[in-house]
Amino acid sequence: MANLSTSQLFLWGLKKAFTSQVSKSQILKSLWKKSTATSVNSPNTLPLDIPSKEDIYANIAKEQAAKGTKSPFLKMNQGFSYAKQLISFYRHGVSVVWQNNKKMKEIRKRKYKLEDQLDRAGVETDVVLPRFTPLANTLAQVLYMNFVENRSKNENTSSDVIRTDKAVATTVDEGLFLLTRAEFQLLKRTPSDFAKIPMFAVLVAIFMEMTPVLCYTFPEVTPSTCVLPSILPRIWNSKTGKKLRESITAESAAPLDDYAMKTAYNMPLEHVHLLTGALRLKSKYIPLAMYPESVLRARLQNYYNYLTVDNYYLSGLNGGGNLWGLDISELVLACLERNLVDDIDALVKIQSLGTLEEKKAEIESLQMKLFQSIANFQNCNIGYLAIGHLLPKPDIGVEKWRNTM
Repeated sequence: MANLSTSQLFLWGLKKAFTSQVSKSQILKSLWKKSTATSVNSPNTLPLDIPSKEDIYANIAKEQAAKGTKSPFLKMNQGFSYAKQLISFYRHGVSVVWQNNKKMKEIRKRKYKLEDQLDRAGVETDVVLPRFTPLANTLAQVLYMNFVENRSKNENTSSDVIRTDKAVATTVDEGLFLLTRAEFQLLKRTPSDFAKIPMFAVLVAIFMEMTPVLCYTFPEVTPSTCVLPSILPRIWNSKTGKKLRESITAESAAPLDDYAMKTAYNMPLEHVHLLTGALRLKSKYIPLAMYPESVLRARLQNYYNYLTVDNYYLSGLNGGGNLWGLDISELVLACLERNLVDDIDALVKIQSLGTLEEKKAEIESLQMKLFQSIANFQNCNIGYLAIGHLLPKPDIGVEKWRNTM
């Protein structure tokens, strides 16, 4: 029988064992603590919350029923109200992208600018933040070097004591970055959004209330600030994730803790194709054969660096809050980016039409999955994103522990 060992991975277990783990691990302590800070959110880079179509229609029907009259124009009034909401939604989405672009320039070229620096040729110059991918790669390298320094320091100061607790010995410093997660995500999301604005603004002006249909058909033209919940399954295609889960089984990826260490450069090519598709690192309109293997592996490596930095923010180690402070939209997106959502259609349906209890249970489930992913990723690599579906699902009831610990 295949070795399905998960001995090196963090898994939810009994409360007593978890309490012991938290007391010995810097990242688990930081992840678990309560925080009211919210700079982990970047609300201006995500869609405005609006009532669902069903809620709008129901409210109009209630208003007319309260008046005690039956209007022959009920359907028309409902459609008109929904169209007004959509127009307001898209106008807001387009306008905030322009604002975000101004903020991005301020952050990159002024807020974090270092003046009077010497370049490699010894010439005095000003240093500004690079574009997002090289920035994320640099921050990931800073985290790695800090990790190595701390490990060396812990080993050198351990005297004759034999340490078996690797979690304590392999820590990173807190508050390494002046850049907040809100700014980090703004730098990531804004460039692609801004590039879409000219065409999208024209489409909204022409098609008006028919814009959702156009966005549903061609979701790639939609800026992230203009994505309706109903379009999420078109952007994060569940079929691609399902194909990955069917292909990467417990037997083919065994032992799981070894597979979790797979890098972008030693993962099987077939799995590279599946994972890049699930993570939206390649276009569905371009044939797979058109992508050189080196390009896909490089994109996976860059993505690993991005998640390494983002996990540092969400762990709470940089300050500004941890994953518990995430808004629902940010939480869903963070889970999608880590391949933690098995069925995006079902998730959207629950968030739109589910009861309050169903919505709460789904949010708690996502929080537990994200907690486990961040806790494990520090000791894993990009391969972890391909096996998350093979790990035991966390118990939603674990959330109650936070009120007693």
